[in-house]
Amino acid sequence: MNQRQLQYAVLLSETGSFSHLAEKLNISQPALSKHILSLEKELGVQLFDRTETPLKMTAAGEYFVKEAKKLLDRENRLLHSMEQFRSGEKGQLTIGITPFRSAYLIPSVVKRVREKFPGVRVRLIEEGSDQLRKDAADGRFDFAVINMPVDETVLDATPIEPDKLAIVYSRELCGISPELDEADRVDFSQCEALSFVVLGVNQEMRVLFEKLCAASDIYPQIAVEAVNMTTAWELACTGAGATLLPLQFVNSAVADGKLIVKRLKNDVQLRQPAVVTKRGEYVSPYARYAIELLVGER
Repeated sequence: MNQRQLQYAVLLSETGSFSHLAEKLNISQPALSKHILSLEKELGVQLFDRTETPLKMTAAGEYFVKEAKKLLDRENRLLHSMEQFRSGEKGQLTIGITPFRSAYLIPSVVKRVREKFPGVRVRLIEEGSDQLRKDAADGRFDFAVINMPVDETVLDATPIEPDKLAIVYSRELCGISPELDEADRVDFSQCEALSFVVLGVNQEMRVLFEKLCAASDIYPQIAVEAVNMTTAWELACTGAGATLLPLQFVNSAVADGKLIVKRLKNDVQLRQPAVVTKRGEYVSPYARYAIELLVGER
């Protein structure tokens, strides 16, 4: 039993004539009769009483046509739903990313994806880099943002803009280092007079802070150790100290003129991030659009 047989049986119940339906379908009457006979043989019951003109349905035929209409309607609705998923009218976009980058890299992308595909629900899974690599290889995400290198035998990777570093401090701290205040871009060695808000030990921004200190041979005071970048940012806004942050995070935040931002001259940047997808996996239109947005920021 197939869709065509169901459709023919329903239409025949409505027209009551093999010849009229065959003409309407632009097929031969014997071909149409063969489809109906094959269906009846498979079901083991007679659906139409051919001794009557116009055709009459048997009791089994009436029940069959009623249920066939339901099946065809469900199939049409299913196909329509699949088309909506294919076109991006509905669906779910699952993104794997570290909390470190999620705070500043994802909000604008999600906004634009939702504007273009309002029926799509976005699910963010924030994990550490090692777990992201494992889950991306297992196909858990539509895509993930992971630091290079990755296993490119399993994952397709497209590099995106590397993070750049900036020193951020409150206007309340102006005057501590006039040389620093007057410069557009600064060397980290100029920051020794500042006290710092830093992230926890082994976090990427903390590791970079310590590398900069060692390379510049300075050891500024640590005023506060925070859990995440957003907390460090808020503390810097209150004047608790300066902090080291990705410039992209700073540009995405709102400081209402409270903070001074200084780009670093030092040739130190965060690891190269990339958008990765599992090799050979289907990429939905909304995932493809989100990836284009991320890559377009390079």
